[in-house]
Amino acid sequence: MTAAILPPALRPGDTVSIVSPSWGGPGEVPARFERGVHALEAYGYRVRVMPNARGVDRWVSGSAAERAADLHQAFADDEVRGVLCTIGGNHSAAVLPLLDFDLIAAHPKVFAGYSDITSLHLAIHAMTGLVTFYGPAVMPSWGEPPEPFAETVDWWTRAVAAPRPVGTISSPGWYTEIISWTDDESTVRERRPAAPTRLLRDGSATGPLIAGCLPSYRHLPGTPWLPDFTGAVVHLETPEPPYTPEEVDADLTHLRNAGLLAAAAAVTVGRPLNFTDEQAGLLHELVLAATADYGYPVLVDLDCGHTDPMATLPIGVRATVDGRGLTVEDPAVR
Repeated sequence: MTAAILPPALRPGDTVSIVSPSWGGPGEVPARFERGVHALEAYGYRVRVMPNARGVDRWVSGSAAERAADLHQAFADDEVRGVLCTIGGNHSAAVLPLLDFDLIAAHPKVFAGYSDITSLHLAIHAMTGLVTFYGPAVMPSWGEPPEPFAETVDWWTRAVAAPRPVGTISSPGWYTEIISWTDDESTVRERRPAAPTRLLRDGSATGPLIAGCLPSYRHLPGTPWLPDFTGAVVHLETPEPPYTPEEVDADLTHLRNAGLLAAAAAVTVGRPLNFTDEQAGLLHELVLAATADYGYPVLVDLDCGHTDPMATLPIGVRATVDGRGLTVEDPAVR
């Protein structure tokens, strides 16, 4: 992993480009996408939708070459200060062999998304040192009706708008109700109390933060785009159902066999969306078992990933896990 490069701060009034590096969500569910665009504009951003972002090509938005071209165009444009992903999917890793990482390094800017965007986050950081942001995406987060959750926007602002540390990630409450994007979305989801983060294994550790979706981590071991996990605070979060504890077990086994868990300094686990209490308990048992040989702290129920509201975690920035929770210690932008 090269030395971290901080992108310029992203503030209202700046221009952001919208890309779909994986699933063609904007073309499949245009109303949800447009709501997300309008929310970004209401926040003050100038929005540019890249040429292929609204495309639909079976299970992706376009060919790997088209998706890579959108990323190149977005990063090369000096008027653009942020590159925001519409949504995840399962195929963003297909663009990695086509990316011009020198171009990306020469035009550092805020890059954000989550879920399958894990592949791009880790590859960009590994190849360029650019700090990227595991955080809200256009459709699921900014497109929330009637407006994005205030905590999601607050965490986002704390991470990208000024050169100051994000600080400790709190747990204000969360929304578990899932509303179909193809139905009437006028219903405001009910907020439930959220248990605070807690340590499953005591201790404290500090290191560069790495964040991603648990099954998406599996796309990178054995490739040249995997960052060094040595001494890192590694955040693991799970996708929405029907992802199950059985799949958690398989994915953790893969990361353990690849040596990534042994290299880490600490592990944090996202609050699992719509797991039963029994399933959440099993998830925590599986993480403890997978890391049992290493003795480092394990923190659970962090609000980053497939959760609402969603914290923004800067990849490559120094963070600490201890009894307070997860604290991002350093600024992520300049």
